[in-house]
Amino acid sequence: MNNRIAVKIIDTTLREGEQTPGVLFDLEIKQGIAAGLAGLGVDEVELGVSSRENSDLASLVAFFKSNYPHRQCSLWSRCVPEDIHYGATLGVQCLSLSIPVSDLHLTKKMGKNKEWAIEKVKECVEQALAEGVEKVAVGLEDASRSDSNFIREVAEIAEEAGAFRLRLADTVGVCTPSDIVVMLESLSGVDMELAVHCHNDFGMATANTITALDNGAAWGDATLLGLGERAGNSRLEEILAFLVLRKGAGKYDLSGLPALSRMVAEECGVAIPGARPIIGSALFTCETGLHVHGIMADPSTYEPFDPEVFGASRKLLVGAQAGRRSVLATLVRLGLPTPDKPGLTRLTRKVRSLAALRKRSLADHEIKDLVGY
Repeated sequence: MNNRIAVKIIDTTLREGEQTPGVLFDLEIKQGIAAGLAGLGVDEVELGVSSRENSDLASLVAFFKSNYPHRQCSLWSRCVPEDIHYGATLGVQCLSLSIPVSDLHLTKKMGKNKEWAIEKVKECVEQALAEGVEKVAVGLEDASRSDSNFIREVAEIAEEAGAFRLRLADTVGVCTPSDIVVMLESLSGVDMELAVHCHNDFGMATANTITALDNGAAWGDATLLGLGERAGNSRLEEILAFLVLRKGAGKYDLSGLPALSRMVAEECGVAIPGARPIIGSALFTCETGLHVHGIMADPSTYEPFDPEVFGASRKLLVGAQAGRRSVLATLVRLGLPTPDKPGLTRLTRKVRSLAALRKRSLADHEIKDLVGY
């Protein structure tokens, strides 16, 4: 992990996550999510988009500042004077200004050119600071498809104007981890803190974010469940778990992560697959004889972390791939008599045969029937 700078996480569930089609959180739910994120120790919570059209934004900002005064909150803002002014009046610690930097976005979406982007960045950073915003960040939309020389030019203008952070967006998720490294290296010497905002269109958002944090980025964006447009974004639960369990980032508290994830999933109408990393209900369910053997000897042989970290429990099944040890352990658990070695071999064959026939693992009562109890 990056040793030069303290790694920090921005959660943008309440902004980017709410852009998921069909997802709209009411104020009470937003407050619950914000509270949960603060409880996890997330370094910055992006509360939404700075716009008067967001009728509950002022209430949400007031709630967060009142209850979590030592936790940084921010708003995302277009480079539009009235939006910047509104964000400043709400008193958030950080305003994150967004501007497109790829030729595609500038010309096709905005009808503008690079000179316009450079002027707008300078003008808007200066406006935000003049209106009393404590920290101003600049986000570069579609940075991964922009010219690296132009990115550096915009970065230098933003830094000169007073921005403290540069947020690089892989807007359509086309980067690989090696691409992320190259993009960060192209900004060597820039004094602003670097951040990445990775989309998951090719399934690499979380890996790209972790790679960025390992290679010069101070900040990584994430959302709960990876919520976001199209394939979503980096998954907060995966990033926090990796930072804590593999990198020793003790400032985050993982205890509330499963419950918060489930709450958000329920509100969004999203099912969490049993095999979903970190929060899936079936992660510690094992049936293969070889793996069960290893887990019974030492759980760390086939488990990267203790299930109790997330309030989960281990479940060892017997099925078509069962071995003698797992069958024996099941007999002991059920309080059934244990046969000699030849008898155990025969029983294991029966278990495997019946499980194959029924195409599933066997329930306790089926094991008892095979034993004759």
